[in-house]
Amino acid sequence: MDMKDFNELRSEFEQLQRNMQLNCDDESCLTDEESREDYPDYLVAMYKEVMPPVKSGIYFSRWDLKAMAAELDEHFALDVRERMFKKFMQWVATPDDMKQVMNQFRKNIDIKCELYQEYADKYPASKEIFEKKIKKAHSTKKYLDTVFEEFFT
Repeated sequence: MDMKDFNELRSEFEQLQRNMQLNCDDESCLTDEESREDYPDYLVAMYKEVMPPVKSGIYFSRWDLKAMAAELDEHFALDVRERMFKKFMQWVATPDDMKQVMNQFRKNIDIKCELYQEYADKYPASKEIFEKKIKKAHSTKKYLDTVFEEFFT
């Protein structure tokens, strides 16, 4: 290999590295675990990491929140999602309460993952999209365990 070929290879490699850095500025290259932040409070942690569909793979609608709360005998009116989330989380007074709330989130995630899997099977062209969502959802369930351990044990 002569020096000219070597320099061309080096410049191509450097260009590839620059392109990869440009594509990762939005943290899209990070795994879910790497992109998670540290929060001082479990409410903020859950609202910032579990509620946004882009992070959790699941959209928790206002109706989902209302249904999850109703399963725990907590009732509130439909409102803005953030306020409903806060009202739902006000129910938490003990680690056992938090475990029940997290179980509701897990149950909801499992239901939606089953739907995603059904859609992926029914419409194979969309399989890649739903698989990403399912993967994020499973990561979110692990994150719920992390939040519980960090703030309630």
